[in-house]
Amino acid sequence: MRVEPRFRDQIRCLVLKDRRAKALDEALSPGDRVAFNGFLVSVVAVLLAPRLGDRCGIEELAVFSDEVAAAHRAERRPVNEFVVEEILREVYGVPRLFLATAVPPRTISAAGATIVRYLNNTDSTVAADIDRILDTAVDLHRHRDPQ
Repeated sequence: MRVEPRFRDQIRCLVLKDRRAKALDEALSPGDRVAFNGFLVSVVAVLLAPRLGDRCGIEELAVFSDEVAAAHRAERRPVNEFVVEEILREVYGVPRLFLATAVPPRTISAAGATIVRYLNNTDSTVAADIDRILDTAVDLHRHRDPQ
């Protein structure tokens, strides 16, 4: 699936702590949000590769999810660590947590942004390398969702 330039811009703004990130997020239509979330999962996958490697088990994902949520809460921001873990599980292709109910798209966006923010805050190379990360994420997204 094609990645809209505004989706890339939104992630770039999030990483570079540009205030436009919030406005771009709020401007997403319901359909755009679903497409954005698909790309966001690809971005998370690219960001996680150096940190967690290509293969990761459920236990490691749960520990990392708790780490992300704890850091987010320390900033006094609400976060649902189960949705964070759901995104991590999607990246690594392990069984989902939410089989009986769908997670609202806005909640997925917020959890994905939490992961991106955490990885950016704990790795100084993310912001410096954001264009390469986004290019890699676009390529990965095309392979994940070839529509």
